[in-house]
Amino acid sequence: MKNLICCFLLLLGVTSASAQLIKPKEPVDPKYLAGAVPEVDGQVTFTRTFDVSDKGPADELYHNLQRWVKRYYNNENVLKLQNAKADSVNHRLETGVVEYLVFKSKALVLDRTQIIYMLKFSQKGSKLNVQMSQISYYYEEERSPEKYTAEEWITDSQCLNKKGTGLLLGRGKFRIKTIDKFNDICDQLENFLNQPQ
Repeated sequence: MKNLICCFLLLLGVTSASAQLIKPKEPVDPKYLAGAVPEVDGQVTFTRTFDVSDKGPADELYHNLQRWVKRYYNNENVLKLQNAKADSVNHRLETGVVEYLVFKSKALVLDRTQIIYMLKFSQKGSKLNVQMSQISYYYEEERSPEKYTAEEWITDSQCLNKKGTGLLLGRGKFRIKTIDKFNDICDQLENFLNQPQ
């Protein structure tokens, strides 16, 4: 009986110590919460506009933009890059992209998804508009492939908890990585536009 009580107290001490080691779940950065995934006519569409009034002639900017796209997408995560439409007269460029979004990469763990999307650039006067749309995912392609569209997977109604204060397990990582991807595209493009050509 004495041994049983000792074992119980020891087990209680270990459980209590382990509970203290478990970190509480960190709150989600507000930039990923309500309104972070915009929808236009029911389709997820990320958009950003740049002022290019001091970036030289439109023709020159258009050709520089084509070069930037090829350079930006020249990495090991890109599976396919296809110029869907190039209109040098109206300064519009549409590029279809298939690349990997990596959620976790460790020695024995690789969690990633293919993301497929259309990236559109259009210049009107002094404004350059960048748009990312027609987004879908191809997940677990080596095991049991799953396909999702952004509309059914990462929108506010599909990905946020009832209170709007957190992301649903599984879907949240897709939302975060997609938002980060579009922000990276725009940040890298902005850096490029601010460099002397």
